[in-house]
Amino acid sequence: MIDLPLNRRRFLGVSAGAFAAASLGNVALGAPSPIRIGVGSDPVFAAFYLADQEGLFKAENVDVSVQLYTDGGEAMNALVAQQVDVSVASEPSSLIRLARAPLRPLAISYQSGRYVKLVLGKGVVAPKDIKRFGVVKGTISEYCAGLSLPVIGLDPSKVSFIPSGPPELPALLARGDIDAYFCWEPWATNGLAQGGRIAMTSGEVGYRDTLWVTATAAALESNPQGLQGMLRAIAKASKVITDDPKRAAIAVKKATRLPEESTLKLLQQMTLTVRDFEEEDYKSYDKIAQFLADNNVTKGIIPYRTMLQPGFYKG
Repeated sequence: MIDLPLNRRRFLGVSAGAFAAASLGNVALGAPSPIRIGVGSDPVFAAFYLADQEGLFKAENVDVSVQLYTDGGEAMNALVAQQVDVSVASEPSSLIRLARAPLRPLAISYQSGRYVKLVLGKGVVAPKDIKRFGVVKGTISEYCAGLSLPVIGLDPSKVSFIPSGPPELPALLARGDIDAYFCWEPWATNGLAQGGRIAMTSGEVGYRDTLWVTATAAALESNPQGLQGMLRAIAKASKVITDDPKRAAIAVKKATRLPEESTLKLLQQMTLTVRDFEEEDYKSYDKIAQFLADNNVTKGIIPYRTMLQPGFYKG
């Protein structure tokens, strides 16, 4: 179930003797610890919410706790800090953290070329008029903004990149502090409420985004069977969502309070599926790794191929 802070009085009310006995029993049986999964708070993580709420992890005999963070980047920070055992995030957010801790990407859980969008301000007639680009540094927001320049026909020397957090982008657009931004949902749609309009998708500038399911090296070594069961549960949840999006919308609302109607619209812009890494993926990841190095987000190109675990997921 989704984790909430432990009630201190309840904790103090537990018998110390019973607690010790239970702990010794787990050690004796060699029972693996629960798999703590860190995810963001939007519909791209719907399969994790649904698998948790509908008991699909339990059906695979896997003990899991799902912990919500603002976005995938924050979930990856928790993974680096060993606050969770598995996190889910986009390729740039994941690649950056591979340099900070022994992490092992296991599989892909989502893909799309339409979920990340370019939003123009109300005074911007066309993309070619962009002069100030709002970006979330080191993420697919900044990456897509860079990819869009030659597609749109913009001179990089005449465009300023304004760093921001995702929630602030719509407000910056409304105030006229930026002319446009590339970002994922719900921040793209939030920009419409501020008078903006969607002009392009990431697919139109040459980027299909994916989410990596990444575990710590320690978790992979200690509990590979549990991680495979976790992936099977996510795969089953993804199939449920494809067949019955309404169930996903209910799960997303329960986890994040996002209205069901919004989730149903957004689900049409993505494919939730668990799959292995493919050769076409590597070509895209190579470009992202180069982008991160060129922009001094990472010290050199991250040798991610030595860390990915192709073949681990057996669908």
